Formats: sequence, C-alpha cells, structure tokens
Amino acid sequence: MPSDADRRQPMDDLARQADRIVNLILHSDLPRVDIEIEIENFRQRCLRRYPDGEALFDMIYASRFERIWDQWGEERPGGTEEP
Repeated sequence: MPSDADRRQPMDDLARQADRIVNLILHSDLPRVDIEIEIENFRQRCLRRYPDGEALFDMIYASRFERIWDQWGEERPGGTEEP
C-alpha cells in the first residue's frame, strides 16, 4: 500500500511546476509568449495525469496565472508586454 507521501507526490510535483511558472511571470525577463508556452506545456502534463481535469486546470491554474499577470505584469523585469 502506498504511503501518504507517495500519494501526494504527483500533486506536489504539479504544485512545484506551477510555482516555477509563477516565478517566471514575476521574476524573469522572458517574453509573455514564452511563458504562455510553458503554461501550455504544464497544461498538457496535467491533462496526461488527470485526463478529465481541463476545467479544473482552468479554474485553478489558468486563472491564477492570469491574475498574477494582471496584478504584477507591469512590475516584472521585462515590463508590460501584451500578446
């Protein structure tokens, strides 16, 4: 029987990946398009692990990333850059 830590590992991995993207938004000078590619890759990884989770991804992660862009996008190293 898997331990609690083993059961949490996939969710912890996703949380770390999401935090990495947040850090890219807030602290990198990558263009928005490159970060959007990272977000799409993250979406695909999530959907491979949880195939029925697209609506949940949008509700949790996509809205989080967009909210961070809206609140902090002007203050990031690259300044504002609209798609």
